[in-house]
This record gives sequence, C-alpha cells and structure tokens, in this order.
Amino acid sequence: MDRISELPDALLLQILSFVQTKDLVSTSVLSKRWETLWMLVPKLDFDVDCESDSLFVSRFLLLHKAPVLESLCLKIDKFQCSHLDIEIWVRIAVDRRVSILEIKYPSGEDPIRLPRSFYTCQTLAVLKLTNASLVDFSFSSSVCFRSIKTLHLLSVKYSDEKSFETLLSSCTSLKDLVVKRCPDDNTLIFTIKIPSLKRLSLDNSAKDSLMNCLGFVINAPSLKHLNLIDYRGSFCLTEDMPELVEADLDIVYDKIDKLLGSLSFVKQLSICSTYSTAPIGTTFLKLVHLELCTCEPEWQNLLVCLLKVTPKLRVLKLKRTHKGCRKDGCWNQPGSVPDCLLTSLEIFEWREYKGMKVQRDVATYILRNSCYLKMVKIRTMSDDPEEQLEMLKKLSFSPRASATCEVDFE
Repeated sequence: MDRISELPDALLLQILSFVQTKDLVSTSVLSKRWETLWMLVPKLDFDVDCESDSLFVSRFLLLHKAPVLESLCLKIDKFQCSHLDIEIWVRIAVDRRVSILEIKYPSGEDPIRLPRSFYTCQTLAVLKLTNASLVDFSFSSSVCFRSIKTLHLLSVKYSDEKSFETLLSSCTSLKDLVVKRCPDDNTLIFTIKIPSLKRLSLDNSAKDSLMNCLGFVINAPSLKHLNLIDYRGSFCLTEDMPELVEADLDIVYDKIDKLLGSLSFVKQLSICSTYSTAPIGTTFLKLVHLELCTCEPEWQNLLVCLLKVTPKLRVLKLKRTHKGCRKDGCWNQPGSVPDCLLTSLEIFEWREYKGMKVQRDVATYILRNSCYLKMVKIRTMSDDPEEQLEMLKKLSFSPRASATCEVDFE
C-alpha cells in the first residue's frame, strides 16, 4: 500500500474512479495520505435504493471538494426519493461544472423536476434523463446547452411541442440524440432539426401509450445512423440524408414511400414494416447490406420490391424479430431476376427458418439465381433433428447458380 501511496494524486484519483462510489469513503482508513483523497474523485456513481442511500448521497456531495465534477450518475430504483434532494444534488453538480449527468428515476413515480440552474449549465457534454419533467424549461429565457454532444431523453415530459424544439435548438453541438416518448408528454409531433446530428434513435413503442403522437419530422443532413421504432404514430417525414450509413426501421405506417425515398443513400438497412411496397422510382445505389423481418404476412412482396432497387446488394438477411407473427402470404417471384442476384449478392442468411412452402420457395429462388453467392446460413426454429434434416435435404438438392456456394444449416 505504501508504494501505491507514493503515486501522484492525479493517478490515484484515476484509480479511485474505478471504485464504487459507496466504497470510496472506506479508503480513508488506508493511511493518512488517503484520509481526504476520496473527496476529490471527479466521477461519482450512486445507486439509491433506500432512504439511507439518499442520506449518503447528500452527505457525500456536501463533503465533496473536487473543483470540477466530471460525471454524476444517479440510479434511483423502486424508491420514492425526495425531489428536493435530487434538485439539490443537481445544483451541486452544476456548480461543480459537471460534464456528464445521468439520472434514472423509476417509471412508476411522478417525474422529477430539475433546478433552474440546470438549464444554463454550459459545461454539460452528456445528459441522460429517465422519467423527468422539463416543463419548467419554457419559463427559462436563457436556456443554453451549447456543449452537449450526447442527449438521451427517456420518458421525459415537455411543456409543449415548441419547448421540445427549443430545447434541441439550444444544443448546437449535438451529435447523438435518443428520444423515448411516454404517455402525456404534451407532444403530438416531434420535430428534430439539428444540422450537426450524427446518430438518432426514436422510440414510440410504449404499450400503455395512447394514440397521442402523430409522428416525427426529421431534418438532419449530417445523420449517419437512424433507429426508428414506431408502433403508435402514423408518419415520419424526413429530408434527404446524404451521409446516412445505417438505418434500422420497425414501423407500422400505412405508407413508407417518402420515408424510404429519403434513405436512398443508406449503406445498411434493417426493416420491419406492415407496408409491402418499396418507393417507386427510388434506387438504393449504395445499399450493400439488407435485413428484412418476416413477421408480416406480405414480407415477401417487400423483399421483391427491395431486391429490384438494390443493384449492389452483397448481404441479405431474413429474420423473425417479433413473437406472435401472422401466417406468411404467397410468394410471387419477380418477372425478371433482380440485378443484385445476378451480379453482387454474396451472403444470404435466414434466421428462424421454419421450412414452410413460402419460405422454401424464397430460399430456392435465391439459390437458383444468385450467381456470385458464397455463403448461405440457415438457422431453423425447430429443435427436432429429423425435421432439421428434412429441411436440409430439400434445400441441399435445390439448383444453385453459384458453384462455390456453401450452405451452413443449423
């Protein structure tokens, strides 16, 4: 221990940052050098499960002396912590020029409110809130989050749609945004207009949510990654995203023509949709990786439409993501073989394969027409070895356009 004590304070504090915060105080008994060192640790992570934990956090922060607080994480689980205590903790963090602030509050409780000083914290780079109310935000005339690069708003309530837009506009350096809506969040249409945004995740899937969110409007020309889950809304309007690399869509919209049309630059696309037609006139010239969910009965129609407009596709994966999927529809093979099968497709994977006629027809069509196919991976839903063997036989004897194609059957 004496050798460790001889290390400089900066290195010791870095070591202590990996120690659980509740155990930091106990290090004061190691030696005289360590008596007050715990008070200077710049990264704090608290789990608040009972009243004694709450008292510990309050006393710890009052004794804490670090001039700059790099991060404060508060995980409050199944305990109705005093909102006043939380406001005081946040105020202390703001006074210490906190850079990373994360507060997780249980969903069954009334959302927490944050002090006014929070809205002018210009040192925040990462902000993650769960079950919080930002209704006071509209009353602050000098809101400024110019340093925030990562913003996660999970089950957060706002004053209205305008306050949500103004909140985002104050984050002039924002790169990563996650929004998970909740019932009664006072927002019908979420408008996201952020020129600097690189990564966006939107979740409108809450089971207890009423139909009070109409949809999303996105204007993010620098976006590279999009994740959209929407079981309650009816639309997502987007401007072109020329920098887009990856998009993951799980949606129940009646029409997705315009949405998919704005994703024409994407390189990797994963989609689960009740809609069975791809956008007319849109060609995905950069798309090389496609994952399609087979949950909906007309999924094979969407597959055909997408194969026709993805001339450079190299990887195709079919998967069954959701439980309680409806029965497959009919397979209507295209009148002409899509270009991607003739010139580029190299990997074909099917997860949760059941070996039904429609599925078998799709699989054999791809094997029969993919000239450059190198690897086929079939993962079945069956645990019966005999049933698996029967599926394997039927696919193994199917004609293959590629002489070098290998079939991996599990």
